Amino acid sequence: MRRKFFTYLGIFLLVGIFMLLILNFKYPFINSVVGKWSVGYSFNDEVLEKPVLDPDNIISYPEVDSILDEPGHYIADPFFIMEKDTFYLFVELKGKKDADIALFTSPDGEDYQYKGVVLDEPFHLSFPQVFKHKDEFYMFPETNQCDNVILYKSADFPYKWQKIDTLIKNRKLKDPATLLSEDLNLIVAVDEHMQQYMFTADSLSGAWNKAEDYTGRLGNETRPGGRFFEFNGNHYLPIQDRRYGYGSAISIFRLANKDNHLELIREEREYLGPKENIKWFNRGMHQIDIQKVNENYYMVYDGDYNKNGETYFQYKRTLKFIYSDFYNLFH
Repeated sequence: MRRKFFTYLGIFLLVGIFMLLILNFKYPFINSVVGKWSVGYSFNDEVLEKPVLDPDNIISYPEVDSILDEPGHYIADPFFIMEKDTFYLFVELKGKKDADIALFTSPDGEDYQYKGVVLDEPFHLSFPQVFKHKDEFYMFPETNQCDNVILYKSADFPYKWQKIDTLIKNRKLKDPATLLSEDLNLIVAVDEHMQQYMFTADSLSGAWNKAEDYTGRLGNETRPGGRFFEFNGNHYLPIQDRRYGYGSAISIFRLANKDNHLELIREEREYLGPKENIKWFNRGMHQIDIQKVNENYYMVYDGDYNKNGETYFQYKRTLKFIYSDFYNLFH
């Protein structure tokens, strides 16, 4: 009996160790600690090929700290718009309190100057998606903390912004990525549980309703990491990959329409990820904005710096994402 007991115990332990190894391979239990975020920028000829980033084209968080009176700031979630030969770079500016939206400008997309905070609310702001629509300038940031999805319009571009509409009411949604086109208007975002949703409308100011026939995934690779961009007639959306912790990489998904059924299909995994040759991005990257400028493509992106190589142990995220992967198989 004792021999059988130890035999079964050994088998149980081996199976347990094997399962833990599988779980750890998929979503590691030990992750690098998230550091402070900085923003980079570059021109690229190609879009879907993994870009080579210039380590000199960085607005680092120490540089931001040197500009501001109070220390402890970082910048993240960059979006840009080019207007009349000027690059306007909007970022999340985080200090000791809730984040605001700040602005940098450049005449050439390389030499950026800080212009200050352009949007400040009593709640946390991020993901400052700025765009021009019918000759007007709009900003569609994340306003998750106020339980609504709010649209702002510029009263005096690029400095003054006014709330003009609540597109989705009484819902906490993170990083609402928007696509506006002649054929399709949609918003993709996630809730607090990383459940992905899609909303559609007949216009920007129309009624935004949940797309009931869209099957949004749960868990990893669900949260937008930038806005939709167009390339070779297709629309693509950057999505955060959190296999190695929060904001560790960006995947690229293509928007497909099969038999009038919309879905997002992964085209490139870890399009952006940790960069050993760029210390400001040595732990991870979680945001990119890609647009065509003249004959090239211009990209702005963020990454964070794990200064001392700190790590931490976790298991809840691993178990949660493994459960989500099984959930997605059957939905």
